[in-house]
Order: sequence, then C-alpha cells, then structure tokens
Amino acid sequence: MISIRRIATALATAATLAAPGVAAAQAPDAAHQWTVDSAYGGIKQGRQYKLFNRGSQIGYDNRVFGVDLGWTKKGGEFVFFKNTGNPNVRDHRARPIAEDENVAIYNTKKRAYLRYHKRGPWKAELEWDRSPQYQWQVRRQEGSGTVRFALFNDKVDKFLVYQHKNYGINLGWLEQGPPPVQSFSVPLSAQPVTQGWVPYLGSFGGGTRGRLLSVQNASQTATLLFVKPGRSTTQCGDPSATVPVPPRAQMTAEQLKALYGSSAPALPVTFLACLTTPAPQSISLTHVNITYRLDG
Repeated sequence: MISIRRIATALATAATLAAPGVAAAQAPDAAHQWTVDSAYGGIKQGRQYKLFNRGSQIGYDNRVFGVDLGWTKKGGEFVFFKNTGNPNVRDHRARPIAEDENVAIYNTKKRAYLRYHKRGPWKAELEWDRSPQYQWQVRRQEGSGTVRFALFNDKVDKFLVYQHKNYGINLGWLEQGPPPVQSFSVPLSAQPVTQGWVPYLGSFGGGTRGRLLSVQNASQTATLLFVKPGRSTTQCGDPSATVPVPPRAQMTAEQLKALYGSSAPALPVTFLACLTTPAPQSISLTHVNITYRLDG
C-alpha cells in the first residue's frame, strides 16, 4: 500500500529534479552569453557542438600571447562536454548535463581539454590539457535547439565571459558585486581674470558613466572656495555663493549636494573654485583628490 505521505514525498522529489537547481539561479544575466546549436532537450555529454559567444564561434587558434583560442568561421571544429562517466561502461547513451555537474570541455581540432591556468588579468586565464579537466559547469541552460547558458569554472568560482583584453583572446572572468572604488588627482588650473578673483577650473569623467564619491582639497596651504550653481567667481567674497574646503579637508555629503545636487553625483563633473592663502602668493595650478566608481 502506498501512503499519501509517500506520494507527496515522490511528487516533491520529482518537482525538485524538474526545477532549475540552485546553481542555475546563481548564473547572472551578464554571464548568460554562451550558445550551442542542435542541443534538443538540453546539452548532453559526449555530443559534439559548435560553441558560440555573442554570435561568434570560438575554437582553436594558434596565438603568440595567451591561450590558443580564437574566433573562427571554419567548419569541422567542435567541442563536447564530458562528464566523469557512468559506472556502467557499456552504457554510451548521451545524458543531459545537470546544472551543478562538473564536466570537461574537449576541442576536436586541438584534441585537448580546456582548463583554468593562472596568467594575470591582462590575458584569459586558460590553457589546454591532454587529460580531462572536470572543472566546468554548464549553468542556466535555456532554449531548445539553440541553447543559451553560462559557463562556470569551479577552480576560480567565476563565470567565463567575453571581456576585452590587450593580449590574446577577448575572454575573462565576470567580477560580481559593485565595481571597485578608484581614485584620481584632478588638476584645477588658473584661468584669465575678468573681474576680481582668479578662477580655477578642472573637470573629470568626460565620456564615462559613473559616480563621484568624494572630493579632497589636496593643497597644504590654500582654502578652496567652490562656486555654487548659478553663481560666479566674481562672487567668491560672498560666503553664500561658495562652499569652502580647508587645506587637506574633504567635502561633506552636504557640500557635495550643495554643489551638484547629490552626495554621489553622476560623472562627468566640473570643478570651479577660487582660493585663499594665509599669505599672498601666485598659484597657477592646484589639485583635488577624488574617489569615484564607474558603472558596472
């Protein structure tokens, strides 16, 4: 006799097997850029496929720098995904590859397996090996016939994606999380005086997208008077027209808002200021130290 509890347990187990695994849910959209054709019913181990990234076929290519991989239009070159094998050595049926199953990637032209190889951020960290390297996972498989997926390497715990490189093939690891905070010293140069105060002008971030995070007066002696929107350097003697930042001091969030309307304004930004010093002196150039984050 089959109990209701057993039926419920069996149904729950079947639902778990049929639903995408946890690994599939962890594949971000930015990594979901690989495709193979003729993969009806999902990608299967041992079947030959042409491998594409963003519409371009990838395959063996003899290179001077980095791994011997390239974008090719030549026919007759395939890859297949090899799992660790079935205990029944007589069973050669092609089996679907699970989302969290480690596989090796074999290239029929090179007759070798692709693996992780530490090279440095300027080149794709990949290499060929004659023996199977079970370090890849084919995650978030979607579609029938043409299947799109993300390619994960469990040696570095990262997804392999298209990425511009100065040397070698344009492949790299997807860095998840917010982009790193970066710093820069922005020069403010003295401008011709039309009336009153000497204007100091500088800008940063032209042609980029990101956010300004902080601004520090780099001078050891000069106080910078940043001109508010709608005001001019002719009004630097009016405290209501400027935001003063003492030597080596950093702008507060309120000061950034007063100048740019936000405590983390969008790039590009322009700096317009006057300056004062304890003793009169001629200054042609001063600097502000900034931190910023580019959009991911």
